[in-house]
Amino acid sequence: MSSRRRRNLLRTLAIVVALLVVLAGAGALYGYHYADRLVAKGKQPVAGLHPAAAGKPMNILVVGSDSRAGLSRRELGRIQTAEVAGRRTDTIMILHVSPERDKAVLVSLPRDLRATINGQTGKINAAFAFGGPDLLVKTVEQTTGLPINHYAEIDFAGFLKVVDALGGVTLCNRSGHRLDDSFANLHMAPGCQRMNGVQALAFVRARHIDSDFGRIGRQQEFMRAVLAEVERRGNLVNLPKLMDVADIVTDHIKTDRTLSTGTAIGLARRLRKLDPASIDMRVYPSVASPPRCAGCAAFVDPLPEAAILMRALARDAAQLPPVGLPGGRWVSLAATPVTVLNGSGASGAAARAAADLRRLGVRVVGTGNAARPTGQASTLAYPPSMAQQAKLLAAVLDGKVKLVKASGGGSLVLTVGSGFRLG
Repeated sequence: MSSRRRRNLLRTLAIVVALLVVLAGAGALYGYHYADRLVAKGKQPVAGLHPAAAGKPMNILVVGSDSRAGLSRRELGRIQTAEVAGRRTDTIMILHVSPERDKAVLVSLPRDLRATINGQTGKINAAFAFGGPDLLVKTVEQTTGLPINHYAEIDFAGFLKVVDALGGVTLCNRSGHRLDDSFANLHMAPGCQRMNGVQALAFVRARHIDSDFGRIGRQQEFMRAVLAEVERRGNLVNLPKLMDVADIVTDHIKTDRTLSTGTAIGLARRLRKLDPASIDMRVYPSVASPPRCAGCAAFVDPLPEAAILMRALARDAAQLPPVGLPGGRWVSLAATPVTVLNGSGASGAAARAAADLRRLGVRVVGTGNAARPTGQASTLAYPPSMAQQAKLLAAVLDGKVKLVKASGGGSLVLTVGSGFRLG
């Protein structure tokens, strides 16, 4: 195994928990001056960020760097790695926080996701190597369509120290069989066990037991485990070790200069409920594609549902569509036939609606005129076997259609009325 692959360490849990620890600490009992000291430690200039308007949703780009800064030789030996100059990133996430919602949303982006980087096709994690945070922010915005308001980055040393400072976490092997990956030093029997920082790192870094999407699933399992640990202890802001944990975190986390103390305290108030149910964890809807030629790189390509999920986040939808769910538990509109009928009486209404749907990746198989006019109302008829697909399309249409169960048929039938608008 190459040293580069050994550096492919996924730090999802520590990244997000570190951010939440800092924010929770900033909003707790220690006052504005303590919060200001914490937030100011790792500030750096990041170009291309969009200031979030007061009272509006906020998107935070959270990344993991494999910098070993702050690790002793003994600590490097514990994780079977060596000191490496510079920093790279494999872990890229968007944390969406809204003042209108009880939950935050965390979307994990695969590191091999196909993206355009300075006009060239490449894997999205390469943007950080080529141009640091500035280019990564630009690339993520172009790929997802979401404005990035703030940036947070944690290094490898922070991962270990935060998990150990929390006293470890309980992680579960739910596969039903033993997990063995000698490259990651993971050897785990089925069931649950208590893990320290080194062991937990092996759990999320393993790449030879399933796929990149499996690793993302373990990262999210790891996140839930830490949040469950926080909840078990009562509340993070009441832990006696809070100041020590926050100090460890802020020694290893970098944020953009525009993340003010006031903004951090505001985020802490929104995220004060730190439990497994407080974060809606998603995966950027995508699929691993085979190389297009001998010797070509293998990419992860977005599915049509990616645009649907990103559009819902951009609009801060009250209910997200059932896509990007952990473990691939979602339905696909790219594989669902949809027929669009014109019930409005206006010429070309069905064709226009079909074109809008196709731009979102919906599989429109035909258009036509409805048997009778529907006026302003729009309906979506579905056979019982396609109920989940109908709910997804209804979510895409922001609930502007009435769901109607049909007795049969092999497709969804969308009948658009004169009041139908997409977007």
